[in-house]
Amino acid sequence: MNILLIEDDKRIAALLDRGLREDGHSVSISYSGTEGAEMMLGNKFDVALLDILLPGMTGLSVLEKVRSRRCTTPILMLTAVDSVPKVLEAFDLGADDYLVKPFLLEILLARVRAITRRSKNAAPLILQASGITLDCTQRIAMRDGQTVALTQKQTTLLEVLMRRCGLVTPREELIEAGWGSADKVKANTLDVYIHSLRTKLKDDEANRPLIRTVHGTGYIFVNE
Repeated sequence: MNILLIEDDKRIAALLDRGLREDGHSVSISYSGTEGAEMMLGNKFDVALLDILLPGMTGLSVLEKVRSRRCTTPILMLTAVDSVPKVLEAFDLGADDYLVKPFLLEILLARVRAITRRSKNAAPLILQASGITLDCTQRIAMRDGQTVALTQKQTTLLEVLMRRCGLVTPREELIEAGWGSADKVKANTLDVYIHSLRTKLKDDEANRPLIRTVHGTGYIFVNE
């Protein structure tokens, strides 16, 4: 596999480079976030290994940038701190997996194989309803021939709504899909995300939102 390693610690980078090459992979290395992002956007890699603490641009910023540019390269985050908020943020931004340093090389190689295997086996997931086409894999919606870029959270919520097109989706189901538990979000967080989706998708021909509120219950993606 063709692997991009973005790691500013040259000693760690050298060890990983040697281990990956001995396992039969081709490796390109970047020691800064800024350069690493450009390399990922300008080249085709089977997987990227991305450190979080990087000079120039943090790993999370790199992740956000490449995903906003529709880069679908599988990304394994490397972090020295087992911080739950950081890990959750990385997943929200589009990371595929993560490893906490220090780790065994054998574990890294197994994770790399698993990520690429899932990526190759995954079929594109396309949903269509009410004039909206949603590519769940690339987090892109199309409306009237125009591309609408979505965050991972927006994609998750829109996918749930579109799968139940014409039916009311309870607030609890949307919160569980987006955040896992109501305990993790403020009371109006879901409403804020739904508002952002409405803004991006725009209204229908009658100036009504495609995602409508069912007061006291949830939301409905209208079937027109």
